[in-house]
Amino acid sequence: MNARPRLFHRAVPLSGGISLASNLPPGTLPTLNPLAVYTAQGNALLTQQVLADGLAADAAGAAAWIASQTPAQIAAYLRGRPPSALLFTLLNLVPSVLCGSGPIPDGAYLPVDPIGAMAAGQYPRVPVLAGNTRDEGKLFPTFLVLLGGPSGRLVTDKQLFDIQYAYQPDALPQITIEEWIPAVYLPVTTPVTGFNAKTELLDEIFLGVAARNALDTLKSQQNEVWYYRFDWDEEPAPFNDIYGAAHAFDLPFLFRNFGPSLFSNIANSTANRDGRLALSDAMMQSLGAFARRGDPNAPAALGVTWPQWSATLLFDATPTETAITVIP
Repeated sequence: MNARPRLFHRAVPLSGGISLASNLPPGTLPTLNPLAVYTAQGNALLTQQVLADGLAADAAGAAAWIASQTPAQIAAYLRGRPPSALLFTLLNLVPSVLCGSGPIPDGAYLPVDPIGAMAAGQYPRVPVLAGNTRDEGKLFPTFLVLLGGPSGRLVTDKQLFDIQYAYQPDALPQITIEEWIPAVYLPVTTPVTGFNAKTELLDEIFLGVAARNALDTLKSQQNEVWYYRFDWDEEPAPFNDIYGAAHAFDLPFLFRNFGPSLFSNIANSTANRDGRLALSDAMMQSLGAFARRGDPNAPAALGVTWPQWSATLLFDATPTETAITVIP
């Protein structure tokens, strides 16, 4: 056990992961990279920013300029750049592996192998309530290129923002799914090649395997581990197929904050209001019970007993009422 004073007494990791490739089976996508990768990312961003600002003509010149500066000068230079300039430079690194983000396992604030540290009992042992959404990958359809196909989204970021901010959830559909998802992934329910099958595969090799890796490791050290999957997908068509239970769609339910946001107009309709709010109530009561007692079983909130991992609680609702069940 870590002898440092505990700064928290409960942990609620949602849709995340801290697994290196060495922690996972072959063919999966790690949610954490070694420190060297993040060092390379930082160096690439710095080099490209120096070039973008005209401080050097090529990579060799950028390296020479960087070498002439102290760490304090480099920090001042980057902090003096407008955020928009840094973002533009970062986007120019796409699709390079040097454009990702994530926690950095530096060995001081985060172990170089967090899963290994947990397996050795070297972590703050507190009750854990973890969760994922059923359709995590539907928020990242561009990642389908990692599976060898085209991006799963046709609209640009600007089109997405414009459509979703102006959307009328209680009106007739204002877009078609064919405008949003490439034909190769349609119909979405087609086995193997459809959008649902492809994003489900992405879920499995990315956040799904990472969640099980962390939860199983925790369970080897303690019993106080609970897990949920968020299945709610009652958005107005066609967004029920475009997003379904996508990454982060559980957060408005946990905090009963349904907007305004980028997704509120395409998700929250009058038709799904009763079931949506009832599910939010149940999720909030469970989260509150966990915060108070270290156990998410709130009296009468769920209608079922939430067992510890490796069981899974499914948070779902019809348009009018909750539909909460357990997978043993």
